[in-house]
Amino acid sequence: MKLQASFTQKNGMLISCTVKGHAGYTEDDPSGQILCAAVSSAVQLTCNTLTECFGAAVTITEQPSETAENTLGFRLDAPDPVQSELLHGLLIHMQALAEDFDGMLSVKLKKCKA
Repeated sequence: MKLQASFTQKNGMLISCTVKGHAGYTEDDPSGQILCAAVSSAVQLTCNTLTECFGAAVTITEQPSETAENTLGFRLDAPDPVQSELLHGLLIHMQALAEDFDGMLSVKLKKCKA
């Protein structure tokens, strides 16, 4: 299975991030486990920074699953430019991880109309 990171942009601002799936791994090749940990940590850090440091209101989506269809994400309830830039940093980080772990993570940006 592949990890998928999806970001949503509205009115020029990033407003949400959702990560779904799980990167496979074996004892001989633990890179998928490393990628999953990196992605989860980055999403949690960004969400905690938004809520605990900036007081942003967010809606959190968390659906753990035994079938590896895990979902972790959040959406800004009232986004502002600073919060959007924090999500921009997460997007850049996910794109770098996608390059480092070729083929194990896809990153998509969906632009919504106003």
